[in-house]
Amino acid sequence: MAAMNEDTPLLSVGTRSSSLRRSPVEATTGRRHLCSTNTLKMICILFIAIGAAGLLFIGGDNQQGHFLKASIRQSSAVTDTIRLEPAAHLSSQHSKTKGVELSTPATEQAVGSVGSNDEEETQLDSAVAEIETTAKASPIQRSVRFIPYPHKTLGSGSSLQCEWETRPITNASTSSELLDFTQRNAFIEGVCIPPTLHDTLHIFSSAEAIQCLSSEAQNRDIRVILSGDSYMRQLYIGLTDILLSKHISDDKEIIENVQRSKMLSTARYWMNKRHENNATFPFVQFRCGDECYGSKTLDVCSKCINSLSENSDVWVVGVGIHIYERVKNHVNGTLQEIQQFLDREEGQNRSIYVSPPAGPMESVYRGLLPNVAPENPEHPFLDVYESTKSCTMENCTFDGSHRSRYVNRWKAQLLLNTLCEVQ
Repeated sequence: MAAMNEDTPLLSVGTRSSSLRRSPVEATTGRRHLCSTNTLKMICILFIAIGAAGLLFIGGDNQQGHFLKASIRQSSAVTDTIRLEPAAHLSSQHSKTKGVELSTPATEQAVGSVGSNDEEETQLDSAVAEIETTAKASPIQRSVRFIPYPHKTLGSGSSLQCEWETRPITNASTSSELLDFTQRNAFIEGVCIPPTLHDTLHIFSSAEAIQCLSSEAQNRDIRVILSGDSYMRQLYIGLTDILLSKHISDDKEIIENVQRSKMLSTARYWMNKRHENNATFPFVQFRCGDECYGSKTLDVCSKCINSLSENSDVWVVGVGIHIYERVKNHVNGTLQEIQQFLDREEGQNRSIYVSPPAGPMESVYRGLLPNVAPENPEHPFLDVYESTKSCTMENCTFDGSHRSRYVNRWKAQLLLNTLCEVQ
């Protein structure tokens, strides 16, 4: 993304004008003595209170676009998109959306076996009940079909190059009143749609994602299981955000491994609980995390997948960076191990391989492309390299490697477009 210059017009959500630093009366009249009389003191206090509430709303309504500074794309036509240029002060403490913070014990072993705060549970139950009501009552609720193996190929390599942008709700494909929490936040936080997919890529609502992956809704057994390294853990958390229609842990950014493990446990717990309590909710879990992490050879990963697989499974696997480190940054050695894994999976009709994000694995990524879909349809492939490569704003990553929560929600949207079709 080209850097902004001083002449670029800015839209800064949360920016406070200088007039807001004075009292409302002073800002409009320029006189300080108006409030000196007893008669008007209470009126002034009321105005000041209203002004303070306004400031809190401006600075605190964190659904209004990521605290973005955005440069407006200039053209002779009416502006319909906003290019992202996030403000430098955005940090992990600035939640971008209002959500329920769901918490469980930190260890993954506790998943599915622990209790939780009753208030949190009631809030989440109400939120999901609202999703289910919307799914039945919304006039724009579309029929969504699960696409069986080998699923749908979005493309790979240069065909998926894209540019991150926000899209004003009023110019979205549907009226803002008919967009759900997930869709509204996708448009506000940013999307990266390749020109090749401009007319076909769909931004799924939570209800649509549930309908697609639900065994009951599709009248077929469906189990979606993600596995792999830390990049896949964060993709799973992004998918969880969509399916629960709540950004778990209040959308806090993940900046280190302990926090990532805790948040993964939280996500797994709530996904498992929701599936157990609601027959229409999809089975979407994270399994074989240690075996498919890459620190061990991938034949260990294959054995774990074999031991847990059922005929209805979709395994979404991404691993590479720790293989690369284990074989001393040897590109051919990394490629060979990944390709052997893909060959073992061929004919099992269950696996989608996920590319690494942009970074030190580019040579491995380029080497994989001839051996995965669309070049090799026998090896279904989800390419997230280009979308992460084009994400160069300050809030794309907080540790220089793992992408932010909203980027992983976008990767989850790409996964849904691979598995689902709106009819």
